Amino acid sequence: MTIFPTGGMGLIPKNAEKSVPYENWLSFLKNLALFCLRKAHLSQKKGSKYSAVDYWLILLLHAHLTKSLDESSDELNQILWENSQKHQRRKVSPKIYKGQFERKERKCPNGDQVRKYRATLPKYLIDNLNRFIFESQIEYALEHKLISKEIEYIVDNTDQWYYGTDRYPQNQYITKGHNGPGTKRKRKYLGLMIKSGTTFLYCGVDIIKKKHSNVPYMINTIDWLRQKGFNLKHVLADRWFPTYEFLAELEIRNIQYIGPYKKYAPIKDILVDYLKTGKDYIVPYTIKGAPAKHYKKTGIKVWLIITNGQGRRLREIRTEYLTKTKSEEECLEELMVMLTTYQPPKGKKRKQGWAVQIFNRYLKRWQIETGFRDLNRITPPSNARTNTRKFLMTSVRYWVYNCWQLERARRKKLRNCPKSWKKGPTLRRFEYCVVRMEVCV
Repeated sequence: MTIFPTGGMGLIPKNAEKSVPYENWLSFLKNLALFCLRKAHLSQKKGSKYSAVDYWLILLLHAHLTKSLDESSDELNQILWENSQKHQRRKVSPKIYKGQFERKERKCPNGDQVRKYRATLPKYLIDNLNRFIFESQIEYALEHKLISKEIEYIVDNTDQWYYGTDRYPQNQYITKGHNGPGTKRKRKYLGLMIKSGTTFLYCGVDIIKKKHSNVPYMINTIDWLRQKGFNLKHVLADRWFPTYEFLAELEIRNIQYIGPYKKYAPIKDILVDYLKTGKDYIVPYTIKGAPAKHYKKTGIKVWLIITNGQGRRLREIRTEYLTKTKSEEECLEELMVMLTTYQPPKGKKRKQGWAVQIFNRYLKRWQIETGFRDLNRITPPSNARTNTRKFLMTSVRYWVYNCWQLERARRKKLRNCPKSWKKGPTLRRFEYCVVRMEVCV
């Protein structure tokens, strides 16, 4: 059980934190990383004074403290010096070394030493570390009954804007974008999330390479979850994910799909026909693959639902189109196309309820967008230059986010306490408590 200090650098806990003490999330992540290092037969010692434990502790504090590596290492060094002398009557100052520049004795590595250690970590280790940590966090959630085996699978992309001189095609992980703050270059990351009840956890992250498909990684993660005994109800994704390649893999595994669909030329023809005739707003459609690769294969049968994302009725939009109150382009912009592989029921009333249900299920996908915004608040942008190091520092954010969500899920299980306690700690409170209640002890 975590010990709560009450003096010095300590933090006085709230009543809810006394009821359900914080888990040692910092040690949890650090031990998982060290386990992967030992399994990969990598060195546990770096230099004559520090070990891999010291370097990984600063890498994790970099995310928890929302500070740079230099600031995180300096703050940890100060905390370790104060803790080592908190029971001493006569305090001792750090030893000052001789040389051209002033250097003092430290209890942990500095920021430059951590960067050099980070540069030695290979790409395969980070991939294995990601899968192992996500697996351990999900197993923790199952063990403590924070999630069930019935889950929903959410996928989406997020962009990290790039301002350097390394460009495509030399660097295939840096691609072109739009609407960037002063740049058109970016790295694109694929985030995978599972939903069980009111708990959302990331189960995978990958950096996307130019002209390479992200479908294999998504399917491998699905197979991994199914091997763990999870039952995937359906996949929720954005409008650029429903491709023939992805839907064909889901069809083999009998997994349904829900998400919007791009307004390609055939889709625009369907929308214009609906505006003119007012026929069924639930339309069968077939998605086919590229002719060069899938010429003789049958397409994937899906259903398109014409709706409006702002809550307006379709009859109002049709009336504006027929009376020429708005142009055809303006009416098409107000129409949204939802795609699903679920079979619609028979009957007009039942179809209406089914369409509303599909749209309500899709609304849960927006949680991954909220998660991406929280990830940007966890730590400042890293100064890592290579793709491997950048991917590592991005992955650490996902680990910390999952720990925060697990801690909040534990709070929701409180009974006979004020409702405000069940909301759990905010992200800033969680980061502060984890560092102070574990490092400062």
